Amino acid sequence: MAVERPRVAVDRPPADDRVLTGVLGPYVEWVGAEETDVDGRVAVGAMGGAGDAVGDGGDGGDGGDAGDAGDAALPLIVAGKDARALAHFAERVFAHARLRAALAGSGRARDLIGFHTRHKMQVLAHDPARYRLAGRVVAQAGVRPPAAVAAEYAEVFRRALATPATVGKNVNVLQHCLGMLGLDPARRDEALAAIDAYQAGRAPLRLPAALLHRQATGYVRDQTYFVPYPDGLRDALDSLVPDEHRGHQ
Repeated sequence: MAVERPRVAVDRPPADDRVLTGVLGPYVEWVGAEETDVDGRVAVGAMGGAGDAVGDGGDGGDGGDAGDAGDAALPLIVAGKDARALAHFAERVFAHARLRAALAGSGRARDLIGFHTRHKMQVLAHDPARYRLAGRVVAQAGVRPPAAVAAEYAEVFRRALATPATVGKNVNVLQHCLGMLGLDPARRDEALAAIDAYQAGRAPLRLPAALLHRQATGYVRDQTYFVPYPDGLRDALDSLVPDEHRGHQ
């Protein structure tokens, strides 16, 4: 599921933002604010002071969507946001880059179906309602005009990822994946204990997710939910979260 570096537009390099330059910077391609074929935008300066929730819909996300930039579902983050917001933004821009690459391909129904299949658990963790809607849209691939299906799917997918995941939704996904693995009783108990620890705030999400992913095969192994962005970026983001806040991450 390799993908080219996401293109992130910014009005000027956010050199004074250590998080953006030192953590996200090595994994994205910075482009000018005038660019339109991008996977996300950084609001700096005139669009809002560092830490201001420009466009924040009150959902605790990464700072909202870039409605003023001409695309209401495009990821937007305000320079100065914290690690939680940056992690959500990173997840969204990498998902957007994969979507952009997929839609730039052959346009065959099976390609869209394959993309959706790999992203099912990631979408479910963010927005169960749009997860079901996305499935209905994909079911029309090969029946409706490909361009119309792709456009509708892209809108549903991007808006689903804009909704922050929650502990409850993550637990649902983890249990769903566990149910598909067919583990022996000892390994199943180990996985359940890790999920319970995450749910109780005693462990980060990465613990049960990594445990399940190591033992997964086929469909579950290929889910982008387990690797939403490069491991190096995940390590860097984890290092920014204080130990007392690592539960529920």
